[in-house]
Amino acid sequence: MNHNVWEDGFFKIDPECHIIGDMGPVNHYPGVQMWWRAIDGIMRPTLQCAPESLLNTIEPWEMTKSTDPENILRAMDKYGMDVACLLPESMMDTTGYSSRWCTNGDAWNAVQTHPDRFIIEPNLSPIKQRGVKNAIWEMEYWMDKGAKIFKYYSPEDTYINDPELWPFYKRAEELGAVLCMHTGFSWVPPGKSKYCHPTQLDDVARDFPGLRIIAFHMGYPYTDALNMVALGHPNVYLCLSLLVPWALTAPYKFAHILGEAIRFVGPDRIIWGTDSAGFGAQIGAASLGLLDFQIPEELQWKYGYLPLSDEDKRKIFGGNLGKLLGIDTTRRRGGEKAVHDSLNDNAQRIILTTPQEAKKKDADAAENDYEVLISTPMGDLPGKVVLNIDGTSLSGTISFMKNDNAFTGGSIDTNGNISFAGDLKTTMGKVPYTITGTFKNGIINAVAKTKMGDLSIKSK
Repeated sequence: MNHNVWEDGFFKIDPECHIIGDMGPVNHYPGVQMWWRAIDGIMRPTLQCAPESLLNTIEPWEMTKSTDPENILRAMDKYGMDVACLLPESMMDTTGYSSRWCTNGDAWNAVQTHPDRFIIEPNLSPIKQRGVKNAIWEMEYWMDKGAKIFKYYSPEDTYINDPELWPFYKRAEELGAVLCMHTGFSWVPPGKSKYCHPTQLDDVARDFPGLRIIAFHMGYPYTDALNMVALGHPNVYLCLSLLVPWALTAPYKFAHILGEAIRFVGPDRIIWGTDSAGFGAQIGAASLGLLDFQIPEELQWKYGYLPLSDEDKRKIFGGNLGKLLGIDTTRRRGGEKAVHDSLNDNAQRIILTTPQEAKKKDADAAENDYEVLISTPMGDLPGKVVLNIDGTSLSGTISFMKNDNAFTGGSIDTNGNISFAGDLKTTMGKVPYTITGTFKNGIINAVAKTKMGDLSIKSK
């Protein structure tokens, strides 16, 4: 590498950085041995034809499996990865459901070693096998401790769209959790591939439109199917984890995968990832892979793919996930100008304020913020309206489909009749709207008129 990894302009967040734990007590299980044999097999399709530049960059320690979180941080520092979501391996199917490889408590302890670089991603798998109520309880427990992102690994459990999981999805939606799911194929038996086909997400996303879902591995090899699911469901995000090394070893293959994803959902719902499992080389290959990647002009011409801009890369590397997790991606977490405040301290949400000021700020926000449901052709979607009233003048913000849309120049009369106009940001550009309705006793009941039809806006 001949560049400063902390000056490349790309804040990097990995949503799939596994910690393995001490394998000694479970290595004798046939299922565990089957799993690791599959890992050896994965090395061939991902690293075949690796360029000499990559091989010269990777050091021996990066090819040695490690259970030490310090080894993860060492790779992060080398390749300029700002934040890792530490995800403990469950893989209870490999042990006959007798034990996990690594617990969420182990992950929590690892996070505490570097809370400015690590955040916890509790693994809630399996859900059906251990009881939906138990999984919900654990999700609530970790959210109380500040967790925002979770993993469900269906190959060790049941179909993604198993109706018995609906109470779990409903609770995750209510809590505002970000839920990561393995999609496509089970790369590591004894996990069952039939449990994770991406079309199963269609049912979940339809019934829980407010549940933010990250589909790991782009649904490979069913990437086209996943793209179609995500096209119709704006709450589904596509994650490149595991596949990014192809940007170096099979660039035309990777260009097809990324080019099609951008065609269907744009750059705002694509997320980078490593799927590292104890090897620093996985972090290196994923980081270097996207860094200088460009969709070949030949494929742009043949397939109508858009060229990849630096702004696209900023969103994919960390900007999109940063928005979901509330992480400031404008300040790097490594290098000479590193920010060292905790990512896991809820108090960081209120900076440089006294307790009295913080209490007033929260009270003011609570008075002005209103959770709403906005009707769309895809069904009712959650949103938020902020109303600032000054006499008969009205201003504020409509937050909808991950976009904040500010407005000014509105009005409200003594009877609570409101009217204002503005633009809604969508994947197809800005859509002008005019809203009329009522705001009485803290309840919003209004209609937004747009060229695409009328949208009702009602308080939850």
